[in-house]
Amino acid sequence: MNWQRTAAYTYIAICIFDFMLVPMWFGIVRAYLDPFDLIQKMLELDTAVQVQLIQAYTFQHEPFTLKGGGLFHLAFGALLTGTTIFSNKP
Repeated sequence: MNWQRTAAYTYIAICIFDFMLVPMWFGIVRAYLDPFDLIQKMLELDTAVQVQLIQAYTFQHEPFTLKGGGLFHLAFGALLTGTTIFSNKP
């Protein structure tokens, strides 16, 4: 197996992990949190801690590879397309 194919499979695995598996994990973990139990516990806490708990409960996942303007995808795209264009194999 050549390195271009390995790089393509690695890129696909990273994209599946970043855009499918991690958001599903966030949703599953959030589904198991009981909001009423959370509210009951929050009444006993300081207001700053309450704000942090609410932010943690309503957190939206931001894909790791899109941070920095998506430079990761641009670099991988250049790597994969550049190697296929200049490859001598038919």
